[in-house]
Amino acid sequence: MITNLYVENFVLIDKLNLSFKKGFSAFIGETGAGKSILLDAISLLCGERASSEFVARGKNKATIEGAFYLKNNEHATNILKENGFDLDDDLVIITREIDETGKSSVKINYRLSTVSFLKEVMKYEVDIHGQRDSGYLLNDSNHINLLDAFIEQPDILKEVSDKYSLLNLVLREKEIAIHETFNESDLEFLQYQYNEINSANLKVGEDEDLEQQEKQYKSLKSSYESYDKILSLYDQTSSSLFEINKLVDRLDPTKLNENIKNVMTDSYYAIEDAMSQLQRSFSDFNLSEDEINSMEERLFTIQKLKRKYGPTIEDVLRKKDDLKQKINRFENRQSYLDEIDSRLEKVKKDYYLSANKLSELRKTKAEELDSKISGQLKDLMLKNARFQTFITGANPTSKGIDNVIFLISMNKGEDLKPLSKTASGGELSRLMLGLKVLFTKLQGVETVIFDEIDTGVSGQVATSIGRKMLMLGQDAQVFSVTHLAPVAACSNQMYLVKKNNSQENTTTTVIPLDRKNAIEQLAFLSSGSLTEVSIAAAKELYERNQE
Repeated sequence: MITNLYVENFVLIDKLNLSFKKGFSAFIGETGAGKSILLDAISLLCGERASSEFVARGKNKATIEGAFYLKNNEHATNILKENGFDLDDDLVIITREIDETGKSSVKINYRLSTVSFLKEVMKYEVDIHGQRDSGYLLNDSNHINLLDAFIEQPDILKEVSDKYSLLNLVLREKEIAIHETFNESDLEFLQYQYNEINSANLKVGEDEDLEQQEKQYKSLKSSYESYDKILSLYDQTSSSLFEINKLVDRLDPTKLNENIKNVMTDSYYAIEDAMSQLQRSFSDFNLSEDEINSMEERLFTIQKLKRKYGPTIEDVLRKKDDLKQKINRFENRQSYLDEIDSRLEKVKKDYYLSANKLSELRKTKAEELDSKISGQLKDLMLKNARFQTFITGANPTSKGIDNVIFLISMNKGEDLKPLSKTASGGELSRLMLGLKVLFTKLQGVETVIFDEIDTGVSGQVATSIGRKMLMLGQDAQVFSVTHLAPVAACSNQMYLVKKNNSQENTTTTVIPLDRKNAIEQLAFLSSGSLTEVSIAAAKELYERNQE
């Protein structure tokens, strides 16, 4: 959800800094005051296209910055983490700057990003709804996902998806086997390749061991003459050093001689220890000529196989297994096809067992969904509306064997038709509001924005719309631009969008309203004037709708 919005030099807004909470926030004001400007600003933070028209007249650039609490948005946090964004803080700061030419920049946590990446991050965070909503509810292909979200049985969905993947795998294997043809020369070549790899008797990791040995050998070889000369000279001088050490040890015990004795003894044993280590190092890698030749031949063989079938020993061994399967398919073609058919029959049966189980669950839960949506529509004064989740058979997919589409009839005697083909703006908006009360939480949407969806309604219908938004605000953050007092009176927080005119320019400000000012603005919204009667009526409306 959005916790803070900062806007500067944006259309009619000079500078604006607003804080928001969860719940239902209503934005009210006179027509033309600029209520929709805020929605445009939030849209830009969700990756919508920028334009030079957004930059205030006479300014070089516009800035929009929003702080979003994305901790509950798994889709957004996963994408950000995968791309190296630090999410130690629960808040993510998104910044859009637009210059006077219309060119824009995007920053996420003050790091440069792209509009396309921003759009993907915010994909499920904010749902902006108007009278011509084209979002997830009107997308027929998404209806099966919405029904499955309502079912809330992820295990059966994963089971069907996994079994479809296995079915697809066996089907592809059979397709390859049917169209795969070999002649005798093909078989001979396959057997040659298989024997070439098999006879090498490769072991994973042996190339790395051999390369390390070769490296040590080459290093030792380059120093061989020095090793040999050092050890030879030591052999010649070791007895002399021993004698010198003994003679020094027999010197008269003066203070000076004691010091010389200690230095000589330490030096003698240090040289002895160093030469012992050198001899061990030399002898540990004392390979014979035959051993060296064998090591180099083995490395050559491995490198040749890796060049042909690699690039790693693991890849070469996988190639061997693949060649073995191809040879078997050639030599035992019919039995191989029979074996695939047997496996295919088993995995197909297994898939349909789970898919049918899911299908029956969908049909049962669809009735419950239809009942819940019908209740929502009645609350929104759409008493003649009929809603039906229509399920038909479909070709097998990872989602099962069903096709799901939402059908609606808004008037008596009218046939049910796809939700996407419902044309009536006002009724459609109320329908969408009812659906979003059910689906917003299931979809994981954090912020839902309504832009004057209450146009053309009044009285009890307006109140029902406001109460539904308040209900939706229990699960999500709800913003609504409205011109109706009954809708605004249901909100947890009201904001007045006000246009200020001067000789030089026109600006828009947004003012959070306390209880007293909220009631006064409701009175003005209802009657166009502030009188004792209008304020009393507004107070009654506010208190009634806040119950």
